[in-house]
Amino acid sequence: MAYYGSEDDDVSIANATEVDGDDDESVVAGGGAGGGLVRDKSGRIIRTCGIAGCQYKTAERISMKYHKAAKHGIDVIWISCDQGECSYKAKAASNLKQHKQMVHDIDVRWHHCDQDCDYKAKAACNLKQHKADVHDIDARWHHCDQDGCDYKAKTAGTLKKHKQMIHDIDVQWHCCDQDGCDYKAKKASNLKKHKACVHDIDVRWHHCNQDGCAYKAKEAGSIKRHKSDFHDIDVRWHHCDQDGCEYKAKQAGSVKLHKSNVHDIDVRWYHCSQDGCDYKAKQASNLKIHKQFVHDIDVRWHHCDHDGCEYKAKLAGQLKSHKRNNHNNIT
Repeated sequence: MAYYGSEDDDVSIANATEVDGDDDESVVAGGGAGGGLVRDKSGRIIRTCGIAGCQYKTAERISMKYHKAAKHGIDVIWISCDQGECSYKAKAASNLKQHKQMVHDIDVRWHHCDQDCDYKAKAACNLKQHKADVHDIDARWHHCDQDGCDYKAKTAGTLKKHKQMIHDIDVQWHCCDQDGCDYKAKKASNLKKHKACVHDIDVRWHHCNQDGCAYKAKEAGSIKRHKSDFHDIDVRWHHCDQDGCEYKAKQAGSVKLHKSNVHDIDVRWYHCSQDGCDYKAKQASNLKIHKQFVHDIDVRWHHCDHDGCEYKAKLAGQLKSHKRNNHNNIT
């Protein structure tokens, strides 16, 4: 059974005209702005969006109004942020409230970690993520489904990145557009760094702010390492945990390398790929040097620039020693 009527603030179907309809949903005329009304099995009036391709429907008039404003830009009433020169505006008061909390610290309700931890967040979801990531509370593990891989992650996004980086699944390559350059990366950020470092495109220089220091770098991380290594600023010492070993380093990677070289812990061997060669090394750089010296692979010659001298070397250090020893201590 179907009814024809109209949509006002109070929908009245008492005087509507009955027409035949199907058993699941009956049509009720009206709906406004291209929408319509239908009656479900329970007798409720359901509003349909009416915008081409949109399947949204709801029993609440105000919900339909919000939907059309948010999704289709119909009858939008913008709510602007009233803080200083902030140009933010939102379609819903709740979004503006969230913006003011996050950006301007207005009416913030802090969510504190209860695990003897000083962490706090403005959003409950961020606290939940923190507790899962840091304290393993209510963590939902996402496991890699590739044969022989034991990797697991706490977020689906992290697992997706792992499969891209390690297993080349669903990789979107970002290729360098500079003539003659074959570089490609799995991350747009890596391509951006490559173009800055190699091609000097969109370089943002980071300068050391210590008096008398002219050091500058293309990456903020390099400045941080420089200040730690040379100026002892914000140094975090990493200690070797092997009994009797007092080694410490400013970089975690240095400790890892030390433990591999000295204590044979977590060693990853790099094997020479040349036929009949049994050479192996604990560092990729050592293997590269071996292949340059022994097999003449990927050799980059360093030539002496002293007039009349034809000396050349496979290592910059060798050239430096040659110039110091043979050309009046030129360095």
